[in-house]
Amino acid sequence: MLRCRCLGTLEVRNGDQWRPIRGGRARALLAVLVRHRREHVSVGRLADEVWDGRPPPSAGTLVRGYVSALRRAFGADGARVIVGHGGGYRLDLPPDAVDVDLFDALCSDGETALRRGDPEGAALLLSDALALHRGPACADVPRTRTLTAFVDGVEERRLVAVEARIEAELGCSRHTEVLGELCRLVAEHPTRERLLAQWMRALHADGRQAEALDVYLAIHKRLVEQRGIDPGPELRAAHRMILAAEDAPAPRTRDALPDVRGTGWTGPSQAPAGISDFTGRDTELAHCLKVLTEAEARALRVVAISGRAGVGKSALAVTLTHGLRAWYPDGQLYVDLTRETSRSVEPADVLGMFLRAVGVPGSAVPDRTDERAALLRSIVADRRLLIVLENATDERRIRALLPGGVGCAVLVTSRIRLSALEGAHFVELDVFTQEEALALFERIVGTERVHDQIDAAQRLLALCGRLPLAVRIMAARIASAPETSLEWFVERLADEHRRLDELRLHDLDVRASIGAGYALLSSRQRRVLRMLAVLDLAAFPGWLAAVVTGLDESAADEAVDVLVEQRLLDVAGPDSSGRPRYRFHALVRPFAREQAATDPDLAPPTVLERAVGGWLTLADQANARLPARTLAAIPEVTPAAPLPESVLAGVARAPFAWFEAERESIGELVAQSVEIGRADLAWTLAAAAHSCYELRDFTDDGSRVHRLALRACQVAGDTLGEAVMNRNLADLYTTKPGSDITEKLAHAERALELFRAAQHAPGEADALYLAATVHRLLGAADRVESCLDASLEVASRVGYRLGEVHVWQLRGILRRQQGRQADAIAAADRALAVARELGSSRDESVLLGLIGLAHRDQGDLVRAEAALAEAVAISEDTGDPVQLAFLCAHLGGVYVDTDDVRAQQVLERGLALSTTSRSEFGQAMALYGLGRLALRCGAPRRAVARFTEAVTLHRTASNLQAEAKALAGLASAWLLAGNPVEARASGLAAREIFRPGLPAAGDPSSREPRR
Repeated sequence: MLRCRCLGTLEVRNGDQWRPIRGGRARALLAVLVRHRREHVSVGRLADEVWDGRPPPSAGTLVRGYVSALRRAFGADGARVIVGHGGGYRLDLPPDAVDVDLFDALCSDGETALRRGDPEGAALLLSDALALHRGPACADVPRTRTLTAFVDGVEERRLVAVEARIEAELGCSRHTEVLGELCRLVAEHPTRERLLAQWMRALHADGRQAEALDVYLAIHKRLVEQRGIDPGPELRAAHRMILAAEDAPAPRTRDALPDVRGTGWTGPSQAPAGISDFTGRDTELAHCLKVLTEAEARALRVVAISGRAGVGKSALAVTLTHGLRAWYPDGQLYVDLTRETSRSVEPADVLGMFLRAVGVPGSAVPDRTDERAALLRSIVADRRLLIVLENATDERRIRALLPGGVGCAVLVTSRIRLSALEGAHFVELDVFTQEEALALFERIVGTERVHDQIDAAQRLLALCGRLPLAVRIMAARIASAPETSLEWFVERLADEHRRLDELRLHDLDVRASIGAGYALLSSRQRRVLRMLAVLDLAAFPGWLAAVVTGLDESAADEAVDVLVEQRLLDVAGPDSSGRPRYRFHALVRPFAREQAATDPDLAPPTVLERAVGGWLTLADQANARLPARTLAAIPEVTPAAPLPESVLAGVARAPFAWFEAERESIGELVAQSVEIGRADLAWTLAAAAHSCYELRDFTDDGSRVHRLALRACQVAGDTLGEAVMNRNLADLYTTKPGSDITEKLAHAERALELFRAAQHAPGEADALYLAATVHRLLGAADRVESCLDASLEVASRVGYRLGEVHVWQLRGILRRQQGRQADAIAAADRALAVARELGSSRDESVLLGLIGLAHRDQGDLVRAEAALAEAVAISEDTGDPVQLAFLCAHLGGVYVDTDDVRAQQVLERGLALSTTSRSEFGQAMALYGLGRLALRCGAPRRAVARFTEAVTLHRTASNLQAEAKALAGLASAWLLAGNPVEARASGLAAREIFRPGLPAAGDPSSREPRR
């Protein structure tokens, strides 16, 4: 298994994951060790190579520090991977664990296969070798002289492997498949004679003998004129082979087409200049070349390239046009159908230009469009001509420009997918991959400068949205400022308000490019785009357009469809009801916001209020379908917005799925509401999502969102919002390492003060109950009882039945803790009756679980099993994985006590559910039960492993009493395993932790009661 890879960024594998190395010097040190792998390298030599011959006085100490960091990155066996000996270090990895070694081995095997006449096997081996390359070797390591030599050597070996792989492909008669790649490679490496010879042979094998000979003549001329030398032996051999027609394929169908050269025809050549630094798009190039050079074509060949503004459609079209000159020797006709304006050129005008270009006098050009089209078709019917139509806006205008002859072809570019264009082959261009963007950036800026500042370079590419036009502009600006750091450009580009200003260079302008598409929109479509852009949402559902604009659903959907078609919105995937979600590209949103700022009728706070209203409607729908309401509902101060029934139905079917899909959006809207000073929007939306945060155990996320809203309420003097946020934060509090339980008490007491001042009785009852939970954890029994009495009195007085459930549930937990199991069952029964009256299924399952545990503590395992099994069934029905995981752990524990064969299955299920729902406490409970089961089955070693895992999880979460109980189990397991020393150590650790009077471990009462 690979453990270290350097063919790209420098990374190491720790377990199942590849991890980057932090720190440029640490990467440099690892790069040195990789270059000298399995060799002992002294500290002095390491320092000399890392600091490029100028090590600091403390270099030895620094090297040892970097070695320690690298060992940690490799994981537990780091010291065996980087071995220290005799004042130096050695990277001790086998050849199959370092990608550059694996690359060399695969290349050697591939070349051997090629020599023994197995081109198919060679192609596979060499392709596997080349697939190991993720970019330039050690791409994120600061360049030194020795590293540069290493990188150059690796790049040379890569090119040799590419040449060998192409040789194998040619040996398999796959000449057509490699033509596009060879066209690009010879442009990038015009002096590599093997590539040039392979290109000639591929052209010849494809039936394009004249083009192959033209290539040789051009090379010969260049070498003689520029260097005074003749082509090398491989090029001369290819030339002789073509002349002698050695191994030539049978004549291709294309040869049957009339050869019009020499008839007096002077073909037009209207294509723009080629692009010397064209980058990437290998797959698209190969596909287009395959279509446009198909020898057996029976009809006109049409390729339609589509993609957003600035994605490189024109660059691909121009590159193809120049690469196809030999195939279409009668010329190229070219037109930009929008001429960089929003007005499309009429077909009649285009046909007039084309007719004049092929030699028709202006006076002979017909007036009618159909007559012009017929004349052009007649003139080019028997010719091989390529027509390039840039920036087409619809299919109708294109049809009039299509020739009829099978020897011709048409290349079309458009922002939209021209789906109704008959017989077309469609090529969809997306933004660059990270590798392609970096490759273009390096070509323009310079590899060394980029690699020296690789982190800043990658941030720049992200801020450019990897849009080819934006990458080109930014790279060109950086190249013209060689003394300026890339970080300075990052700072300027990070400011969204000036981002498009930065992405302009002379006539290259991202804003203008996006604006050309915007100009094609109707006024309604523009307004929809502007209003959606106002919201700080990474992605959003389709219903949002209707809500924020006030349009009916059909009109809003139609506008969104056009925005997607024009590539001003992107489809991000389906929402919980299967409807599409959308997002803005990183550069389209700033453009749309600029347009919004010029709209006097657009008020961002109003748009935000409408959006929040939409989410409130769905949150209300979700809350109505949840298995429990965690706290008293607070009347919303922000009006909900009407939504389509299909959207509401999707939330009703799966409220938790809806919440998990929208959780990020809810947080973004709360943050934006806070930013513009709308505390009312912030706290209302946060409160509407509170139950989902709590029930799905997203307490960290929920607390972050509530704290944002709380601060806004405090600034705005919104006391009701402040009360609700304090109450909810007290409820979301979880016992984690480093947390302060007094923070929860402060939130509860502040909420109590504010709710009393507002005379909001249900909120007061909640605050008293939450204060009681804190006093319970602090061991203040009198305060617990007084808070519960007060909470029950307030809840009963105003008929707040859920508040009564809370009080009786906590009383049941307390009585069980005190050993008063009968009283615990009685209290839980009272709460259960009210929970069933309210239809609160989750509270039912929690209370049945409590009753089952009390029966277990009484020794009545039959009733314990019955209650816990019923609780499990309810949790199954409500789809509550967190509660179900806890209950499976408890039921599995009862099965262990009764020697029930179902124990293993139920406990393993509880462990799986807890792992999926990220509940460390649930995992630890299940592991504790599995440890007990292993002891009863006479497997002490397995028990040791299970108890050890449980101890670790409880210790991480600071569940002291649960940790003590797991340690006691571990002591028993070690004793039975024959290790009294470990048994004594575990037992002493358990006794040191245990303090009488604290909650019993291993059940919900050792933490907050889960409602």
